[in-house]
Amino acid sequence: MISEQILVIEDEPVVALDLQQSLLELGHSVTGIGASFEEAMQLVAHTQPSMVFMDIHIDGDRDGIETCREIYQRWKLPVIFLTAYADDETVERAAGTRPFGYVMKPFENKELQAVIQVARSRHDAEISLSRSEQRLAVALEAAEMGSWEWDAGPDHVQGDARFHQLLGLSLRPVQAGLQELIRRVHPDDQSQVQDLFRQSGYFHHQFRVQRRHHEFGWLEIYGKLQRNAQGQELVIGALRDITLRKTMEENLRQASVVFSTAAEGMLILSATGHILNANPAFSSMTGFSLGDVIGRQPQDFLMVRREADPSYAQIASSPEGYWTCETCCRRKDGSLMATLQHVCAVRNETGSAEQFVLSISDISFIREAERQLEHLAFHDPLTGLGNRYLLDQRLMQELSLANCQQACLAILFIDLDGFKAINDSMGHHVGDKLIQEVARRIQSQIRRHDEAIRLGGDEFVVILPNLTNQSDARLVAEKMLRQIAEPIQIDEHALRVSASIGIASYPRDGLDLNTLLSAADSAMYAAKHQGKGRACEYVAEMTDYVRTRLQTEQSLHHALERQELQLYYQPVMHLNSGRLAGFEALLRWQHPVSGLLSPDQFIPVAEESGLIEPIGTWVLEQALQQIQIWQQMTQRPLFMAVNVSPRQFVHADFAAIVQQALQRCQLSGESLEIEITESILQDFQRSKRIVEALRTLGCTVAIDDFGTGYSSVSLLRHLPVSRIKIDRSFVSALPGRAQDTGLVSAMLGMAHSLGLEVTAEGIETAEQAAILAGMANMAAQGYYFERPQPAEFFTVGWLSRHSAA
Repeated sequence: MISEQILVIEDEPVVALDLQQSLLELGHSVTGIGASFEEAMQLVAHTQPSMVFMDIHIDGDRDGIETCREIYQRWKLPVIFLTAYADDETVERAAGTRPFGYVMKPFENKELQAVIQVARSRHDAEISLSRSEQRLAVALEAAEMGSWEWDAGPDHVQGDARFHQLLGLSLRPVQAGLQELIRRVHPDDQSQVQDLFRQSGYFHHQFRVQRRHHEFGWLEIYGKLQRNAQGQELVIGALRDITLRKTMEENLRQASVVFSTAAEGMLILSATGHILNANPAFSSMTGFSLGDVIGRQPQDFLMVRREADPSYAQIASSPEGYWTCETCCRRKDGSLMATLQHVCAVRNETGSAEQFVLSISDISFIREAERQLEHLAFHDPLTGLGNRYLLDQRLMQELSLANCQQACLAILFIDLDGFKAINDSMGHHVGDKLIQEVARRIQSQIRRHDEAIRLGGDEFVVILPNLTNQSDARLVAEKMLRQIAEPIQIDEHALRVSASIGIASYPRDGLDLNTLLSAADSAMYAAKHQGKGRACEYVAEMTDYVRTRLQTEQSLHHALERQELQLYYQPVMHLNSGRLAGFEALLRWQHPVSGLLSPDQFIPVAEESGLIEPIGTWVLEQALQQIQIWQQMTQRPLFMAVNVSPRQFVHADFAAIVQQALQRCQLSGESLEIEITESILQDFQRSKRIVEALRTLGCTVAIDDFGTGYSSVSLLRHLPVSRIKIDRSFVSALPGRAQDTGLVSAMLGMAHSLGLEVTAEGIETAEQAAILAGMANMAAQGYYFERPQPAEFFTVGWLSRHSAA
């Protein structure tokens, strides 16, 4: 079985890949896959297949039928149509292209193989037929002319055997009339041929005659009108077949068009390699005009010649007579371009090379695309830094060098603090710009031979080889921390982020890639645990911390379904009257092994792992159900304050989720206070839309831990929040210094001027309560009133003592 080189043109990727697999299983090769006319033309030209499978319906303005016609006209390749359905008109058009077979989708391997064999047999037969016709045309051209004469009196034409053969008449002697001869002429030429026999003197004309199978050939007729002895008209002449010459003239015209319009640059060279002609594409491609290159040899000014390249004489003497290679060419301006060069010898009748045709295809864009693909394979598209593949490759190289040279090497594992809140609240477009700026700052702090890698998200790794001292890695890390902590301006936002950096050193902390990365990762988590915005060097105990954190994340996945999460509640009191205003819901985790955990022990893990949204929705539902129970018990309009994470708050359906929860519990919006952190305000426009939607529901929106973030008073003036909660760090300083009291007083004055209500958090003593009560009428919560307790604590006894008006 002959193995074919097959090109597939199919616009459905699944079908194309399926066909490719089937062809490979049958032992054939697939030179390429395309989906449009343009791709088909390029792939045929570049891959030189022996057969084409073509879908009738492909991408672009020109369908598979037109593409088939173009391929056959240019390259005479056998084309097999692929189709799942086609109307009668399409089938008729397809048949007009003389395809070499059809394959209906879906197809079987046996069917494919049968169609391929039939197409190959037919194509070989057509090639054989074409070659036979060429040999016949040469024989006819070399043959002598057929002689003939026409006697007008009896009106009969006589001719020799050659004459009869050229006209397609019977070879036996017959006396045909002039009209029988005329009927053999092409209808468009009949009147002109008939006129020849009416003019006096010598004549010469070319015309078409009908051959078998309704085909026409070209004849050249010579004749002279004269009179015989009786005065009758007599024409004597000769006839020869010029079909081949006409065909060659047409081919020359076509070749001229191809030469003039081809996209490839073409040069016609003499036997000695000097340029005789150049097509327009060559001038456009290289900048050299025809006058610049005539008489010169390409290797003297155009080709970047290599020692292994053959000479023109060697190409001419080779059995193939051509040579193809990839090489560089110089443009007129001196720039270089990657090209595919093809040199073909043009031989005369003795086999000697009289000329050479040199074609040049610009493949610079292909090589540039390959370079970009190689770069993308090892680099992060957002920042341009290396990716995980480059990290593995580069770190292995540096570890090998460090081992040979007994040198120090360090790994910095960098994770941004607070990035998720910014990305979730302000959108990925801001998050991407922030990552790009951080990457630029990291790169600005390393040496030329160091390598910065982005692992993904907000995680980076820096490889520091050839360190003089292991302590140098900490110096680099400290510089990075200072750079990253500088304010970052993105659009209208002034943002601040910090980073936590883990440091691991070779050979102290590990001898291989995975051990070092794990150590640096553990050190990074230790830096976060110690307060973030710092760098930590690895010590063995850090591995236990990372293992514990991973266990916490795994356990947290099951905490909801196992009902391990609980809500504790802390009352919110009217400070001056001592009346109960409402409660704040506080999340706890009754861990089966570690016992009762406070939020700061697992909420950061929930935020990083993406579990905060389902947990937040559960908290909202449970808290609303509880306040509905307490409102019925007390017959008072108590509210429930619920903390919401930035990620949960900026969710597109957050307001709808709140509304549905209120409806399920049959509560009005006044029963719910949503507490948000100041970091959400960095994306002011989005926050404003969400706050307005919540206010439309009747909910109160409060800014929690006020004064500890980056709130802008001007933003608060336009954001429709209802309350601020003064952070416990300011309250715990009371009575303290005059500055402490003044700071709290200033916050209260600002809130009053903006029409905001105030809740003071963390009141632990009667003295603190008295000082705050003397400043303003506000709400308060803290251990002085009650510690956070389970719902049962308040339901049984506590509410009955504190709910009286």
